[in-house]
Amino acid sequence: MKTRRLILKAILISTLLFLLVSIPNFNAGQQSILRGVVSDREGAPLKNAKITFRDPSRGTTFSFKSDKGGKFIKIGIPPSLYVVRVELDAYFLFKTQFRVRLGMEESLKITLEKIPPKIDEDKNLAEGTDFFKQGKYQEAIKSFEKVTYRFPENSQAFYNLGLSHLRSGDIDEAIISLEKVIELKPDLVEAYFALGECYFNKEDNDKAMAAFSKASELQPDNAKAYYNLGIIYNKYNKTEEALNSFEKSIELNPEFSSVYYQAALASIKMGDFKKAIQFFEEFLRLEPNAAETNQVKAMIEELKKK
Repeated sequence: MKTRRLILKAILISTLLFLLVSIPNFNAGQQSILRGVVSDREGAPLKNAKITFRDPSRGTTFSFKSDKGGKFIKIGIPPSLYVVRVELDAYFLFKTQFRVRLGMEESLKITLEKIPPKIDEDKNLAEGTDFFKQGKYQEAIKSFEKVTYRFPENSQAFYNLGLSHLRSGDIDEAIISLEKVIELKPDLVEAYFALGECYFNKEDNDKAMAAFSKASELQPDNAKAYYNLGIIYNKYNKTEEALNSFEKSIELNPEFSSVYYQAALASIKMGDFKKAIQFFEEFLRLEPNAAETNQVKAMIEELKKK
């Protein structure tokens, strides 16, 4: 009898084990699979990007990284609405929401935007600036051209290039760069000064005046703008307008020595010798060791006789 009970018990255990093995694993067929790829704007794969899935409802987080082909896979991720973050050095943080559904194979394609380099940290900018200070304008041009290639939307890069061309004597190339500056940043006063100087050197007085007028419009308190306008008026033999511009420049900056010299010359043309003497004397006060000192003193003595 005891032997029979043992046999029945063994049969029962075997039957239960058979039933357990035979029951299908429904959960295995319902696992969610997530596949994805991380790339840049050109479609190049990005490896070692950190992908983080956070489930706000449960407070759970899953993190993994992309492989050398930019791909990643996660099997068995619970279904939910996730907040997704993708991080990689030198790229902007990517953030989105993504829903994982039960038993589905999901696909996620992520494109990261590269963080642009800062122009202030560009080695060619520093190199070009040093060359410019040393008067090595051709070397400066080569350096600044590299900067404009990497920063095609940066007005300062083109301004540096234009000024280097101007100082090297290549006026036409300077104008091209400076026009680009104004296209990128229409309110950059320095660009109009440089452009006015270019056209003045080309004896295109109309365009020079237009550039300097725009500078004075943008900065009505800029003494140099009115000084430059006075020089152009002088070239047009518009002496009264020239003198008015010089006087406006003096009003804005009484310590601007060069303008007194030009104002004195304009006053002589106007026949106002007394005012010319005053301007010359003020010039000498500000520039006692100027190259023109002896000439100016002689002119003062001559004007006093008149």
